[in-house]
Amino acid sequence: MLSGPAVADEPVQPPYGHDSNPDACGAVLCLLGMTRDGDCDMYIQKYFSIKRYKHGHFSPSRTKAARGETVESCKDDEGLTKKANDIWGPVEHGF
Repeated sequence: MLSGPAVADEPVQPPYGHDSNPDACGAVLCLLGMTRDGDCDMYIQKYFSIKRYKHGHFSPSRTKAARGETVESCKDDEGLTKKANDIWGPVEHGF
């Protein structure tokens, strides 16, 4: 008979904090060039699909604000989140 402490498998940790939106964090990392994994296209496309208009014309300031609200759901590094949105938030078509 074997005896000893039972060892449970460690729970798998999500790649981002439990309060963070993985899409938002992925977008931030991709926008800042910190990763170029295969998922960047998905994150970038979602980010740049957020557009706001005023009187039928693209509004950089409103778009930046809306994109900022989205990427703010990445709670892991809010400094990087702000930096990414300051650079790319008002851009209409992305890169």
